[in-house]
Amino acid sequence: TAVKRLMKEKWGYLFLLPWLVFLLVFTIYPFFYGFGASLYDYTLTRQVFTGLENYRQIFRDEAFARSISATLCYAAILLPLTVCLSLWIANVITKFRERTSGVFKAIFYLPTITSQVALVVVWNFIFAPSFGLLANLFQMAGLTPVSWFDDPAKAIPLLAILILSYTMGQPIILYSAGIGNIPASYFEAARIDGATDRQLFFKITLPMLRSVTTYILITCTIGMLQIFAVPYLMTGGGPNNTTSTLLMMVYKSAFINGNFGYASAVGVMLFLITAVIAALQFRVMRADALEF
Repeated sequence: TAVKRLMKEKWGYLFLLPWLVFLLVFTIYPFFYGFGASLYDYTLTRQVFTGLENYRQIFRDEAFARSISATLCYAAILLPLTVCLSLWIANVITKFRERTSGVFKAIFYLPTITSQVALVVVWNFIFAPSFGLLANLFQMAGLTPVSWFDDPAKAIPLLAILILSYTMGQPIILYSAGIGNIPASYFEAARIDGATDRQLFFKITLPMLRSVTTYILITCTIGMLQIFAVPYLMTGGGPNNTTSTLLMMVYKSAFINGNFGYASAVGVMLFLITAVIAALQFRVMRADALEF
């Protein structure tokens, strides 16, 4: 009966209970509270119901248009680079001996657990137009130092490269695990038939990693649409919000301008954009998925 099954599985539910409480209190409740707040002119001194006015204001706000453009530019640069480079690196290091492969995995994973603030400090030391390493090299060569972050055409790719340095660690580990789980007999049979390394990769390795790639694409998309620390610390969103992200806009609207209702509306829009893109990726990648 259901009661007996519940009693039998009670320890499993008890162990899940802290996580479920955490999910309810810190994720589900804030989400619905934020959606409700987005319908108000919500500040520290007043809460006035305004319906969809915050959403109408969003579509008239040039800062929102620039922020969403910059956010999508970051994602468009980072997603293909993360997937392609991580897959290539994982494919290379899995061919080494186990101990050597483990050392390389640790090296590539280290930036993931490094403070983003520390990475920004190093990046600033390299690219600062007045005292940076590149500025000094330019002066030694008789050239005029470049202000790298005054032009969004240069700033966004540079910031994307910095973000890439600490986002590749987890995909490399996941791809390495996925490649290691492909039965060796598949490769042996293909080699007997005269397959080249290129054919092995595109005909066996890549198709077999489809589910891993789907997971990496979706989780990286979610993460890259929520970029905050690096552009906030490097450029502050400038010049003129051209390097700002949607999450930075949420932060500035709420904690600098004190407009929590508008910030909540931007947060809801960010959620919808992320959900739509992730759903499309899942739908496309799910087709013809291979299992072994």
